[in-house]
Amino acid sequence: MRPEQKEALAKRLLAPELFGEVPAWPQELLWAVLPLLPHLPLENFLQLSPHQIQALEDSWPAAGLGPGHARHVLRSLVNQSVQDGEEQVRRLGPLACFLSPEELQSLVPLSDPMGPVERGLLECAANGTLSPEGRVAYELLGVLRSSGGAVLSPRELRVWAPLFPQLGLRFLQELSEPQLRAMLPVLQGASVTPAQAVLLLGRLLPRHDLSLEELCSLHLLLPGLSPQTLQAIPRRVLVGACSCLAPELSRLSACQTAALLQTFRQPVPTTWPDCLLPLLPLKLLQLDSLALLANRRHYRELPWSEQQAQFLWKKMQVPTNLTLRNLQALGTLAGGMSCEFLQQINSMVDFLEVVHMIYQLPTRVRGSLRACIWAELQRRMAMPEPEWTTLGPELNGLDSKLLLDLPIQLMDRLSNESIMLVVELVQRAPEQLLALTPLHQAALAERALQNLAPKETPLSGEVLETLGPLVGFLGIESTRQIPLQILLSHLSQLQGFCLGETFATELGWLLLQESVLGKPELWSQDEVEQAGRLVFTLSTEAISLIPREALGPETLERLLEKQQSWEQSTVGQLCRGPQLAAKKAALVAGLVRPAAEDLPEPVPNCADVRGTFPAAWSATQIAEMKLSDFEDCLTLFAGDPGLGPEELRVAMGKAKQLWGPPRGFRPEQILQLGRLLIGLGDRELQELILVDWGVLSTLGQIDGWSSTQLRVVVSSFLRQSGRHVSHLDFIHLTALGYTLCGLRPEELQHISSWEFSQAALFLGSLHLQCSEEQLEVLAHLLVLPGGFGPISNWGPEIFTEIGTIAAGIPDLALSALLQGQIQGLTPLAISIIPPPKFAVVFSPTQLSSLTSTQAVAVTPEQMAFLSPEQRRAVAWAQHEGKESPEQQGRSTAWGLQDWSRPSWSLVLTISFLGHLL
Repeated sequence: MRPEQKEALAKRLLAPELFGEVPAWPQELLWAVLPLLPHLPLENFLQLSPHQIQALEDSWPAAGLGPGHARHVLRSLVNQSVQDGEEQVRRLGPLACFLSPEELQSLVPLSDPMGPVERGLLECAANGTLSPEGRVAYELLGVLRSSGGAVLSPRELRVWAPLFPQLGLRFLQELSEPQLRAMLPVLQGASVTPAQAVLLLGRLLPRHDLSLEELCSLHLLLPGLSPQTLQAIPRRVLVGACSCLAPELSRLSACQTAALLQTFRQPVPTTWPDCLLPLLPLKLLQLDSLALLANRRHYRELPWSEQQAQFLWKKMQVPTNLTLRNLQALGTLAGGMSCEFLQQINSMVDFLEVVHMIYQLPTRVRGSLRACIWAELQRRMAMPEPEWTTLGPELNGLDSKLLLDLPIQLMDRLSNESIMLVVELVQRAPEQLLALTPLHQAALAERALQNLAPKETPLSGEVLETLGPLVGFLGIESTRQIPLQILLSHLSQLQGFCLGETFATELGWLLLQESVLGKPELWSQDEVEQAGRLVFTLSTEAISLIPREALGPETLERLLEKQQSWEQSTVGQLCRGPQLAAKKAALVAGLVRPAAEDLPEPVPNCADVRGTFPAAWSATQIAEMKLSDFEDCLTLFAGDPGLGPEELRVAMGKAKQLWGPPRGFRPEQILQLGRLLIGLGDRELQELILVDWGVLSTLGQIDGWSSTQLRVVVSSFLRQSGRHVSHLDFIHLTALGYTLCGLRPEELQHISSWEFSQAALFLGSLHLQCSEEQLEVLAHLLVLPGGFGPISNWGPEIFTEIGTIAAGIPDLALSALLQGQIQGLTPLAISIIPPPKFAVVFSPTQLSSLTSTQAVAVTPEQMAFLSPEQRRAVAWAQHEGKESPEQQGRSTAWGLQDWSRPSWSLVLTISFLGHLL
């Protein structure tokens, strides 16, 4: 039975007419329904009494309980006052994963790195039930450090692999080469930090006669590539290792990728290994059309980037009469199809078949091609004799991904069957929903709801379950149609969804209603556990009212872990959620601030920092930490983006106490320090040894330097390396990253346009903190002979390639851009064009040609500078041609066709698409 089926059955048990209230359920019933108990809503599970829980004592370990359910069971089962602590932990089995450090300490203090309790907890870390960054994991690490890794055999050490990233650098240096090699097969890619990878690759890579097998055995350590290790790998071995290294290439930094590419350019460019082709800047992608067409089988499987596919499509000069079969043979190269090619397909049947094929590709349909598809469909529907009679049955497999991508204004025309297909797709693959714009998500959620429930009627639990991830994008009125008891019983499902801003705000208000969780000042630990990570939908003020007693160390740690785990999940990474720094600070305030005004601030140890997060603590508290505690938590401090300037300065001071003055920092130490380097003073920054591109790129990847620091870093590098700006190559320009903005405009002019046009791919993905004048100089480099030539000749692929550097294109050139060129601009590039410039350069006609993703990227500051007509154009693009609510009633401007105009052919096409599915 699937989990959702078990949840549905478990909820049916709660019908009062069946078995009465949960606290009254007899032991026989509990035994009978045991497999369903873990699927009860937490609110109801918390009603089980200690007596009921103890009656099933031997059955709980194998029941598969989640964190909230497990903690409730443990409160009734664990007896800390008896002597047989180790036996208790053994009998708990997998439930021991949920014990707090305090409970473990009283039951069975951890002491033996290979003891049965310790091994059991390491198993918890391996299966994901125990956070490697949590307090119990820290207790385990303490056992390993105190005993010394050298005493463990390579085989024994392998069970510690789940905690590998937390071991830092010092512990690894104590291990022998056989121990390190023994651990490699059990490590996962993310189990090694970049700093550890640098250290390990340096130690394990043979300096002479490196074989292909040896390099492939070290593939997980590829993110540790440095100038020294890259030099030690013979080029022929690198070529041969392409297939085994390919899975790790996406984990390389921009500079490591550039260095790898540079290796194959010298002394003269030759044929590129397949695994590197999708990483090439357009400047280096010099495949001629004959080679492409002759080897299309060879290239059709490669994951080409959006701009590479467009570039190669042009190179191939695809004839307009190409058959569908030949198009399919192009594979991922077909993703670069031009709008002109689509427009020249005569037959409606052929057109729809090609669209179907595009949506079947593993790569995403680019925004401009998507806009072209729907505009072209509209144009064909307006033709006098649509070829409806010739539509054959061969399109019955039309992908529901195509329907999910329908422009907002066409959704109302979809049949109920088609909408349900989209709902099913979203249930299976929520990440596809999250690729849409917020407006699109909201429109789809409301359309699906319209299909499932009559307007203004309360929503049943079945409706919420059918909507699945779409629930998170319902509007205010629809959200208020959810009965509060049904909402309460679905809190666990909501915790796994991405919640749009409107729904999250409304949910935060509903949670505080009397029949849900009630006023925050009356909450106990039970309410906090029921809310889980949904506590962050409450306002900061409401969170600060939750009593300190309800937010003990264990509860807080579980809550923050749950949020972090969700943020790191696939769905969490795609979800455009609000910044939670203020809410997290309010949540932990009771733990990190003194209980009374006249008491001193508590001084954290590493366990306290792990139970919260580094930015929760003030600079004064960090300064007073023991050095050993700080060292144990250094990785966490370096990875917390919430630390302010004073906290960074103090934390960096601690690091200097550990490792001495900055001039002695080794490359892997600099990499481990990460953002903490911002806490260095100007003189100390000058002391860092920056001649190594690996070290330079570590600094170049850090966002948040002051303008003075940017200047210090780049000047220091030029001085130490003896290079002039004009001699900066592809690798070093990429390595400079954010610090490139430390060069003055007159210095930037000397950069080689040939080298910069290659580095633009990597630099253009950054939100560079350059001045408008600096960005203009960088953009000018790209029009010089070594670059891409005059802007008027650029195709959309070049605008996509150069990313944010396009924000520096002069006003006159931007105002002359055609629709295709504008649609090549990246959303980030659009968002960083200075508001006054944005208002001056783009006409309403140009703004209305933005794709919906681009239009959503326009910032409120930019909108404030626009004229009413320009604002209407942006809104038109955001709503994909459907008038936004405030526009309705106005005529459509700029000579564009009115998408919302009723049309028999429009209705016919949409119903046809729905029928096909």
